[in-house]
Amino acid sequence: MRIVLAAVFLLAACARDITAPARALIVTASVSPSTFRAGDSVTVLVTVVNRSDQPQSIETNQCGRAFVVTTPSGAEVGPDPLPCLAYSAPRSLAPGEQYTWSDSWYGRGSVPESTPHLQPGAYIAAGASSIPLHGTSETITLVPSNIQVTP
Repeated sequence: MRIVLAAVFLLAACARDITAPARALIVTASVSPSTFRAGDSVTVLVTVVNRSDQPQSIETNQCGRAFVVTTPSGAEVGPDPLPCLAYSAPRSLAPGEQYTWSDSWYGRGSVPESTPHLQPGAYIAAGASSIPLHGTSETITLVPSNIQVTP
């Protein structure tokens, strides 16, 4: 019986694809303060941490902002666009290393001409999915934060 159990555990361990990418990059977003009026200046911190045992590459030029704002249903509503110089600025993160973006934001939506400020309500801020270099989104875990825009 012990041999059968050992064989089952061995087969289960071998069945796992060891070449599959792990969730190597953990990206957290935080907004301070998390409750604010649209138009008030808040600070958005986006931090990416390499949790793998291998170096990971990220794109530090996020061509605007390193975060997105969505409604609870997932519709992207912000942030407002910024001018962008289209160039690549890759950076390698050693195992355990982190990189942080800090950005001021005024609660403006993604189309400032029609919606200069987000309407009062609940929103979610998360790191941009473009942070891993060359779109390796299978290696990223986005840890969002809840924000509240007040009247």
